[in-house]
Amino acid sequence: MRTVLKAALVAVVASLALFAACDNNQTRSGPLPSPAFVDLETPGPNNSWDTITSLTPAPAILPTRNRGVRVGVTAPVGSTFAVSLRSGTAAPIVLPQDSGTNPGPNAGYFQIITTTASSPPLYRLYVRAPSTIADPSNFTIDIVNKSMRTDVTDSPPLSIPLSKRMVFTITVSILGSGRVVSNPAGITCGTSPSGAPLTACSATFAESQTVTLAPNSNGGGFKGWSGNCPAMDQVCTLTLNGTSGFGATARFGATTPAAGGTCPTAPVVAGWRWIAIPDCATGVIDAHPGISHPALCDANGFFCCEPGPAGSDSPRCGGIGKIESAPDCRGEGIKAMLRQPGGCYEIDEPW
Repeated sequence: MRTVLKAALVAVVASLALFAACDNNQTRSGPLPSPAFVDLETPGPNNSWDTITSLTPAPAILPTRNRGVRVGVTAPVGSTFAVSLRSGTAAPIVLPQDSGTNPGPNAGYFQIITTTASSPPLYRLYVRAPSTIADPSNFTIDIVNKSMRTDVTDSPPLSIPLSKRMVFTITVSILGSGRVVSNPAGITCGTSPSGAPLTACSATFAESQTVTLAPNSNGGGFKGWSGNCPAMDQVCTLTLNGTSGFGATARFGATTPAAGGTCPTAPVVAGWRWIAIPDCATGVIDAHPGISHPALCDANGFFCCEPGPAGSDSPRCGGIGKIESAPDCRGEGIKAMLRQPGGCYEIDEPW
């Protein structure tokens, strides 16, 4: 009989221990312990997720795709959570817990998507802000370990502040006949081979992203970059960091010898072959703001025009406030030579 009573007592003690382990409130008064932050996952490219393991400084990730993030927290076995969002001075938004229904594209909610058996267990929550949130680029997620008992209060919140991500604008300008295409996509600027205008000349990209700008000539050759792109690089590579946007100008040669309606056809020169129309201020373009690109021309040949000092008056450049200067063929290589009125030629060497 004593053995039976002892066995029964052991069973009762074991049951009480199991109950205590499964009861997130256990047998204590006061608030429950707050969930402990493990990591934050944000939507990345191609349906991937990027992981952040620190909340210092506040993760600059907003807005995210579909307004959602994943949060990993540890908490006692059997924990029940309450999740709310704080944005500016607006009242907190209490998110309902979704159990697998379709809440619609505009609704905010949270969902426990996985629970990993560890000590303590790891819970992964998906949290989505409603489309009506006051500031979708700055809000704080508060996660509370919710009490199911009257003698134990909810935990203090685990607060996860999220802020606006840094974005950078890249703006491309085109001189001559050609186009620039970015990777990742966003910029397709210039003219197509058929002459159609391509007007996507500015786009925004995320901080620390690497963006390449690839020039494509329509027949007159690529002459180089100015701005934030190294002048002599064929493909410009930009890593987006800092505090300001990026700008780049791509220079292309023209596709025909004629630079206007009054330009003469490039004459045939024995022993020479025509290669391009001349350019202006090649290599020192930044020192000549407003100079013509490529060179202009009239019946007498090619010339350059740019804003001049007070009193400047070049009839060839249109009169008041303009000065005229000579064009050059330096962008066409060391063998190129300016021969008026036709433009840039090089020796027609037999091969």
